[in-house]
Amino acid sequence: MKPGFNQMKTSLLAVLGCLALAACAGSPESTSQQADDAACTQQADAQYQQNTIDEAGHTAQNGLLYGATPTHVFDAERLGAMHQRDSQLLDCEETGNNNGQPEVNGVPVVTPHIIN
Repeated sequence: MKPGFNQMKTSLLAVLGCLALAACAGSPESTSQQADDAACTQQADAQYQQNTIDEAGHTAQNGLLYGATPTHVFDAERLGAMHQRDSQLLDCEETGNNNGQPEVNGVPVVTPHIIN
């Protein structure tokens, strides 16, 4: 075999791999789906800002050998708020823009409660 054949074989495999990956790409979202996603993102961002309002006055204390204890508390609060934002965004995209509440035929389900 010649060295040129190996290069051509490698190039052909790379092209085939790119074509296979291109076939996996989904169709572009419709404008209504993009609007729903934007509404979900805006709602999740607003809730994140509300959950992290106490961090507005907190400055990071990076690079300290022994940082102050509140730094760890703020880190944990921020990570929790980020997780809640991501979960809310995922729920909104999966169930629609209804805060993740269950729906049956487009009608919100009444929360079960005991009637005395």
